[in-house]
Formats: sequence, C-alpha cells, structure tokens
Amino acid sequence: MEGPTPISALIHAATMVAAGIFLVARLLPLFIVIPYIMNCISLVGIITVLLGATLALAQKDIKRGLAYSTMSQLGYMMLALGMGSYRSALFHLITHAYSKALLFLGSGSIIHSMETVVGYSPHKSQNMALMGGLTKHVPITKITFLVGTLSICGIPPLACFWSKDEILTDSWLYSTIFAIIAWFTAGLTAFYMFRIYLLTFEGHLGVQFQNYIGKQKIPFYSLSPWGKGVSKRINKNLNFLTMNNKERSSFLKKKIYPIDDSARNVTQHFITIVHFQSRTKS
Repeated sequence: MEGPTPISALIHAATMVAAGIFLVARLLPLFIVIPYIMNCISLVGIITVLLGATLALAQKDIKRGLAYSTMSQLGYMMLALGMGSYRSALFHLITHAYSKALLFLGSGSIIHSMETVVGYSPHKSQNMALMGGLTKHVPITKITFLVGTLSICGIPPLACFWSKDEILTDSWLYSTIFAIIAWFTAGLTAFYMFRIYLLTFEGHLGVQFQNYIGKQKIPFYSLSPWGKGVSKRINKNLNFLTMNNKERSSFLKKKIYPIDDSARNVTQHFITIVHFQSRTKS
C-alpha cells in the first residue's frame, strides 16, 4: 500500500492495517473455545513477526522499511491474540499507532527535503543510500524521528515499551519457542530501526548525492519550517509580494512596463485592429 505521506501515516497506523487486528479481537470470544484456531492465530503471528523484521533489514526505501516494520508489529498483536491476551494486543495497537504515525510524518518531512535536490522521483527521494548527514538540515525532524524510533524499539518510559513488554512476558507462559523468537525479533526491531535512523541523519551524504549538489547548486531546505534555510526562502518569496517604498503609489499612476518580444508578437494583431477601427471612425 503506497500513497502520500499523510495517507501512509493513517493507513499504517490506525485504519487499514489495524482493521484485521480489531476484527480478530472482536471475534476472540468465538475463537477462544477452539484451541486449534488460537494456535493457528499465534503461529501466523510469530511468522509475521520474524518475516516482517527480516524484510525490513534489507530495505533501502525509507517508507518501505517503515511499512515492513508495521508488518512485524502487527505480528506481535496477532501473537498476543493467539495467546488469549487481547488487552495487551489492543494496547500495543494503540501505542504503535502513535509511534508509527510520528515516524511516517517524519519520513515525509525527509522526503520533501530530498525532493528539492534530487527531484520529484520516489526512487531517489526515498532512497536511504542517498541520504545521510541530514541533522543540520532538518533538526526538529531528527528529534521527533528519534523519539518514534526509541518507542518502536521498546525503550522505557515510552509508549511501546509497556505494551511490548506485556506481550513478551505473556509469551514465556505460552510457549518457550515463541518467546525466544519474539525476544530475538525485538532485538532485530531495534537494529533495523536504528539502521534507518543512522542512514538518514548521521554520517555524510552519498557520493551521488554530493555530485548532484555540486552540479545543480540547489539550496537544501525543508518545505516545512523545520530545517535550515527556510527563512531565507520565505523572505525571498515575500519580496515578490511586497513593494518597495518608491513603488508605494496609487494604482492610477501611469507607469511604463517593458514588454518582451513574445508578448509584443501576441498583442500586435489586437493593436493593429484597434488602430484600424480608430482610423475608420475618424
């Protein structure tokens, strides 16, 4: 599921991907009387946890990496539902929605900042291989992205720590094998989330990215007032909207404006028609 950044933050956090979890939670009183279905739900959940984490490790697209992270966290919710702990599953659904929405909105700020340099191409603006060293350009985005990363990793006292810790604790009471896989995947979650963070904000810009800046000489700024150089851009745009003190005169004042060749060729026919009519009337 791909879309604009606000839509991605909505569907990957609280609406579309959460619909299946909420449906299984609502039907849990019917499933809990059949142990085979509960075992099947927990098995699907633990497979989804491990599969989503391993796929997120190999992604270069920042939004795709966050999408596979959502897949892994949904596996934790399915695992909790399969164990019969629907409260921890819904709790993790809520905490994950806040954290992942913050991460997707932060990634949108990063993508918009990259588009000013590499162009409006998702293959370039979302490629983490071309990023790096964006701390000085989007400092507030870095802070918010770091908070969301720490929350997804389960660092206390952030939101996802309390819900994920409850799921991991209940997994030891359900199955030792599932608990080992769940704890191992929690480590993978911290690894791929900090991989996304470090590739984006730390280090230096990619070689191709540096060459592109050297040729085009385009200023690097964020489209939101979160980065460096926005004030200069805004002041430059405001200069076109404001008039100088010398030009603050009445609109009735006659002033001659230069006309280029293209405009002169277009208006030439209308001018000749006006002159012809004036001559015939005279």
